[in-house]
Amino acid sequence: MLEYYIGMTKGAGSLAIVSVKDLTFTYPGNSEPTLAHISLDLPAGEWITIIGPNGSGKSTLARLIDGLLPINSGEIYVDNIPVKEENLHAIHQRIGFVFQNPDNQFVGTTVADDVAFGLENHQVSHEDMPFRIKQALNDVDMVPYAKKEPAYLSGGQKQRVAIAGALSLRPKVLIFDEATSMLDPEGRQKVLKLLAHLKVKKGFTILAISHDPSEAVLGDKVILLDHSHLVAYGPTNQIMGDSELLMKHRLGLPFTTQLKEQLQENGITVPKEYQSEEQMMTWLNQQLSSKK
Repeated sequence: MLEYYIGMTKGAGSLAIVSVKDLTFTYPGNSEPTLAHISLDLPAGEWITIIGPNGSGKSTLARLIDGLLPINSGEIYVDNIPVKEENLHAIHQRIGFVFQNPDNQFVGTTVADDVAFGLENHQVSHEDMPFRIKQALNDVDMVPYAKKEPAYLSGGQKQRVAIAGALSLRPKVLIFDEATSMLDPEGRQKVLKLLAHLKVKKGFTILAISHDPSEAVLGDKVILLDHSHLVAYGPTNQIMGDSELLMKHRLGLPFTTQLKEQLQENGITVPKEYQSEEQMMTWLNQQLSSKK
């Protein structure tokens, strides 16, 4: 079933920050697995997006990597540590998980209290906490809101606080489970810009689940799941530029891919690989200039 696969599995001991080896998972009471024989490596320092139709196992894979679900069969390593019950404290020190609904993530009466809650759970000393709280809030541009009550924040601000809570634990991997899907366009753009900053400037590995093709094109690699299987894993420009592959698996097309298809229908030859809107505009301008 695998249609693209760039970078074969090396397993524990490799340079991958996360390694998944022959993973199969079935929820109790189900006869069919949600994930079947998944094997892949996630390179450190990259932004990898998981896409796929509803029910394809995207969130399940993320939760298995973080140890939130017990592994039925196969192995997962995070920073070369096996994801097992006895290692969950170490796993959760290496992974920060941000969920879909920011309202469900607040437990503190103020923004600073909420960030402190995660530090207390990880037994960080009270002497270290003020610096780590301020540092995390600074990374998401929320220091001025430290004493604010969560109820007075916008959706995007709440999600940035949730990210600060994850950052305060100083993980190596950040997992975002459709973390922008409930935000308005402005809040969504701010969070996506923050993700890019965290990857480029801070060196985090980002694993983002998304149903939006405009978000999927922002990362370095794409994982495509469907019917419990790994269908494709490779560079974003290859997978998101393959309209036949995306439509076959009931996924939306990025804007520039739709534009290229319209140009092709009008007899214009266009580059095969995916191009961002900026790249597409540059290419179109070049074509127009060459015809003058």
